[in-house]
Amino acid sequence: GGSSGDGTPAAQHSVQRLWQVPEATRWLPQAEPPAWLAALRSAAAQRSTDLAVLAISLAVLAIALLNQRRLSARPGVLRSFRTAWLVFTLGFIGWWAQAQLSVVSLTAALEAGAAGRPLAFLLADPVALLLWAFTGISLLVWGRGTFCGWLCPFGALQELAGLLAQAAGWRQRALHRRVDQRLKWLKYAVLAVLCTGAAAGAGWTDAAVEVEPFKTAISQHFQRDWPYLAWAALCVAAGVLVHRGYCRYVCPLGAALALAGWLRRWRWIPRHAACGTPCQTCRHRCAYQAITPAGAVQYGECFQCLDCVALHQDARRCLPLLQATRAGTGRVVPIVPAPVVVRT
Repeated sequence: GGSSGDGTPAAQHSVQRLWQVPEATRWLPQAEPPAWLAALRSAAAQRSTDLAVLAISLAVLAIALLNQRRLSARPGVLRSFRTAWLVFTLGFIGWWAQAQLSVVSLTAALEAGAAGRPLAFLLADPVALLLWAFTGISLLVWGRGTFCGWLCPFGALQELAGLLAQAAGWRQRALHRRVDQRLKWLKYAVLAVLCTGAAAGAGWTDAAVEVEPFKTAISQHFQRDWPYLAWAALCVAAGVLVHRGYCRYVCPLGAALALAGWLRRWRWIPRHAACGTPCQTCRHRCAYQAITPAGAVQYGECFQCLDCVALHQDARRCLPLLQATRAGTGRVVPIVPAPVVVRT
C-alpha cells in the first residue's frame, strides 16, 4: 500500500526468492551401527531372560559376599547357601546358559592381535560378556576367588562331585604343603605355554587348549569322543581325590585370574593377631591350603569359600576367641564388617 507524493498509488512489486534450509540444519541420516554392535543387540534381545536371571543372581551373590561375616556366622547356613549356589552355577550358568568362561578367549585374543584382526568376536555372547564384566570387577575387590569359587561351572562340578563322594564315605586327602605349593606353579606353566603358542600363531594351540575340559564337560554335556571324555573324567576325579585338584594345579584360566588378582587392593579376610602364632586352626581347616604357617592368606590361591571367615568368629572353634572367653572378656562374637586394610 501507500502512495507517492502526488497522491497516485505507488507501484507494488512481488519478488519470489527460493529459500533453502541451511546445510547445518538439514536432517542427515545417521550412520549404521557397527556390525558387532548390531549383532550384540540382537543376541541380547534373544537372550533377555537369561541375561535377567544372571544379572539378578550376580546381584544376590555380590550382596552376600559384601555381608560375608553375616552369611558365615552360622556354618550350616553358609554350607546350604554355597551348595545351592554351586548347583545353580553348574545347572544354569554352565549347562543351560552356556556361559562357561575359558582361557580360549585369552588365546583367541592373542592370536587375533598378533595377526592384526579385530577383537569384536569377544563380544558375540552377551551372557558371557556380563559374566566377564562381573569377574573383572570382583577381581579388584576380592581376587580370583569370586569366579573360581562361586561362578565357574566346571569348578562347581568338581566340588559337587567331591561332596557326593564325601557323603558316600570318601575322605579327601590334603597333599604335603611343600608338594602342594610346587604343584600350584604348574597352572602358570600351562598358561605360559598356551599364551606363547597363541602369540606366535602356532598351529597346535587349538589342540592344546583342550587341557581345559570345559568344552567337554559343560559346553557339550560330555558328548564327545572318548579321549576328551577320559580327560574330563580324570579332571573331575582329581577333584574328588584332592579338593578341586584341577582348579588348584592345572587350570590356565585360574592362573590368569590369579595374576590379574594382583590388582586387588584390599585384604578382605579378617585375621586375629594370634593367627599363625600360635593358632594354626584356619590353616589346617583350609581345603585349598591357601593359608601359610604364619597365618597369611594367599589370595591368589583363595577360592572365597568363607570357611575361614566362619571359623574366625566361632567362639567354639577359634583358639583366640576360646582363650578370650575363658579369660572372661565377655561377648566376643560381634557381627560387624571386617576392617578394610590397604595392601602395600
